[in-house]
Amino acid sequence: MSRTRTSLTLAVGLVLADSSVVVLALPEIYRELDVSVGAVTWVLVAFNLVLAASALPAAHLARRAGPARVTCAGLAVFAVASLVCGLAGGIGLLIAARCVQAVGGAAAICGALELLPAVSGSEREAAVHWARAGTIGAALGPGAGGVLTELISWQSIFLLQVPMAAVLLAALLGAARREARPRAIEAEIRPSGRPHLPANAALALVSAALAAALFLVVLLLIEGWRMSPIAAAATVSVVPLAAFATGRLELDAIDGAARATAGVLLLAGGLAALALLPSATVLATIAPQLLVGAGLALTLEALTEEALEGRAPQAIHGGWTIAARHLGVVAGLLVLTPLFTADLDSQRADAEQAGTAALLDSRLDSTEKIALAQRLGERLEAEGDKVPVLAPAFEPLPEDPDERADAVELRARLQDELDRAATHSFSRSFGVAAGFALAALGAIALARGRPSL
Repeated sequence: MSRTRTSLTLAVGLVLADSSVVVLALPEIYRELDVSVGAVTWVLVAFNLVLAASALPAAHLARRAGPARVTCAGLAVFAVASLVCGLAGGIGLLIAARCVQAVGGAAAICGALELLPAVSGSEREAAVHWARAGTIGAALGPGAGGVLTELISWQSIFLLQVPMAAVLLAALLGAARREARPRAIEAEIRPSGRPHLPANAALALVSAALAAALFLVVLLLIEGWRMSPIAAAATVSVVPLAAFATGRLELDAIDGAARATAGVLLLAGGLAALALLPSATVLATIAPQLLVGAGLALTLEALTEEALEGRAPQAIHGGWTIAARHLGVVAGLLVLTPLFTADLDSQRADAEQAGTAALLDSRLDSTEKIALAQRLGERLEAEGDKVPVLAPAFEPLPEDPDERADAVELRARLQDELDRAATHSFSRSFGVAAGFALAALGAIALARGRPSL
């Protein structure tokens, strides 16, 4: 693989990883900046929304100003905005910088798609590399962000992007200088055909479903089951591993619509399995995540190839696919976030009622019950929206062996109630996300046999 092609694919992966890289850091961000879950969601929503809105203008700019120069300019803007994100001390500045990041990222990935055919040998091969880089980047994002958040800080996610973007920019400067020669750009200005609407509609629906796979799973692990960011990162690494392994399979001979259909079914099956989790058991999420990762690779690559096949210039139609994908992510986040927060409040209230009944029915003496109820109330209030760990409220445990056994049994029962409530509060959202994925089957059916132009 040439240095230019490597740099271009890494640039695409870097930008599209940014659409999901802060997922595991969101709980830390909203606690440190003292904002609500709904407010911090805009750190994700703003980036994806602006990326979707900027993709087509960036693609047109790449055709007229030169794709290498636009890619380099986009990486420069992305790097500066990443630095501001890492230094932001408030949610307003962080969200504003994320918007600027998205503008630069859109320029980088659309310019890269216009450049890739020349260094890949064909437009089809370029489309495959471009789609695969974006897929792997988006899937790797949460895990990478979780590791950095745990080992360093959430700010390090953005600060690390600065040298990474700078290195890629330096590697592409030569192509930008060559492009600046007279008449180097005019040959690239060609009429653009109509976008492949069914393929792009399917991409939007699949991406709305993926918002659950990449966002809700993380919140379930960290906020619901109280895992550390690095442990959650290890758990969700199943998705990119499955996506990478599936992408390595030689499936190009299989019809794109057939690959997309199989991918949607795998994705919907994985999300449905997450909706039916029986308890707060990490191992129970592994198989569903394997299905999601395989479905992600099959569906996004097949639909992106379908949307680009036979359409020139590729940057314009790549812009359409980016717009569709990230509008889908935004729609998924905006639909699913209020759904699971409402369910979390409802399930938590039910769990607290069940816990109160269990406390009253316990064999502890009345004085201990009253004292324990007060400590539990303080613990719930201190944790706010987060599902609490109740063990500290039971300390110190009674010295009498029988009373100690009763207290330990009650502690386990109350914590199980809360864990069950947290797990079930995500069920409806995962079910709705599976519905988004299945709805894409209709658009895929329309895409089959559609003429290229």
